[in-house]
Amino acid sequence: MADPLLFISHKHADSKIAQVLAAFIEERSNGRVKVHLSSSPDFQGPRYGKALNTQLREALWNTDVLLLVYTSADQDWSYCMWECGVATHPQASNTDIVVFQCGSDIPAPFQDVLRVNVHNYDDIKRFTDQFLRDATFFPKLAGAIAPALKDIHVESAAQDLYNNLGEVLPPADDGLVEEWPAWPYLRIALPTSEVERIERASESERIMLSLQIVRDHGLVVESDARAAQLFGQAGFPSRMKFEALLKTWKDTYPDAEPTWFDSCCEQMMMGARRGFPIIRWAPMREVGGEADFTPVLSRVRRVPFGGSIQFDLYFYNLSDPRAVPVTSRMIPIGDFFYKKLGEIDPRSLKLKELVEELTLRTLNRIPIFNSEGHPVYIVHRSMIEQFIVKQVLSAVGGRSPIDLTLADLLADQEMKAIFENTFVVVKRQATLAECKSAMLARPRCSDVFVTAGGGRNEPVQGWLTNVDIARSS
Repeated sequence: MADPLLFISHKHADSKIAQVLAAFIEERSNGRVKVHLSSSPDFQGPRYGKALNTQLREALWNTDVLLLVYTSADQDWSYCMWECGVATHPQASNTDIVVFQCGSDIPAPFQDVLRVNVHNYDDIKRFTDQFLRDATFFPKLAGAIAPALKDIHVESAAQDLYNNLGEVLPPADDGLVEEWPAWPYLRIALPTSEVERIERASESERIMLSLQIVRDHGLVVESDARAAQLFGQAGFPSRMKFEALLKTWKDTYPDAEPTWFDSCCEQMMMGARRGFPIIRWAPMREVGGEADFTPVLSRVRRVPFGGSIQFDLYFYNLSDPRAVPVTSRMIPIGDFFYKKLGEIDPRSLKLKELVEELTLRTLNRIPIFNSEGHPVYIVHRSMIEQFIVKQVLSAVGGRSPIDLTLADLLADQEMKAIFENTFVVVKRQATLAECKSAMLARPRCSDVFVTAGGGRNEPVQGWLTNVDIARSS
């Protein structure tokens, strides 16, 4: 009589689990049970030179027991299910299937089959006992593998299998598939007939028509919890109108323009025509929050039997200072007013003339660089005026404000220290958040200069003030 055949069906990613089982079966049966394991050359498997499916079908047709190693439902189990189907074909050998459940998921076709929970020692012991001492486990043997084996030896074998599996299995809770939304998400459905109206409309009518159709017919058919929070809601009722969200938002911000809603309509119009939507800067302030979110159409789905077209909208926070590069907000060199030592003589630049120039340009501060364009000082108009008053009111050596120069201002060590230490320098790759952190770390700092590498001994490429950063944050 031929030796019984045990086939181990598994995903390639689970080959280590399968090899532990194969080694256990072969060792504990003293080689009386042949093991078919395609992922290891140490056991029976497909041979070179022959069609793979033909060999598998032949092996499965003659299999006495099939062990299915099942881990998590997020993998593709179609091939393993095919193997189980071939093994249990009515015209094949009488094959028993034993499911080794390695996680919390259960294969749908075997919901009612008694499974071996590999994280449970009692299940492993029960399988080991049946494998070794049950005469019906391998009918071809006309008896059990080790019918007289004592309980203590069965327990020892079960403990070995349990321990060896524990070395290759993920933790019991690691097999859970988790997912969560990265950004607020809405799925809006429109009747196919209404979308076709948009497609037939002329270019001049299309925008207004799409806005009206979305208002009248747009339904929220799917969303996540974060989207509800975006509108100050704990959740949405089933198939609520998209326009109801606009009303909720307008109730909170009655004076704000709903440009985000217009952008949604425009993007949906383009998506319905299989065009690429234009992502406009149309941020929406979160209800009850301070963050701004920009709607972006990411996918369009036509549902023929449902008679609708669905539009997936995600709301991205594109204004987060942690992501906004400083180069997108800075004033480039050449676009702002500054003075460069070497091009001007501080001894001849009158403070009166400098204040007048700042007034004419409606500025309240001026950067001063050295001859190579490196940042040296940031001089505020208020400090200039404070210095002039101080000199005029000085009891000893008071001078006329007309005669005071930039050199006189810089000769005041207290003033000079302020001008040298009330700005910071960052590199081009910095973000607005990094600029803000650098400013907060320096007392009385109100300005940021941008250089290539973030050093003071480099030419300035751009400038931001505390006002610019506050406006962009």
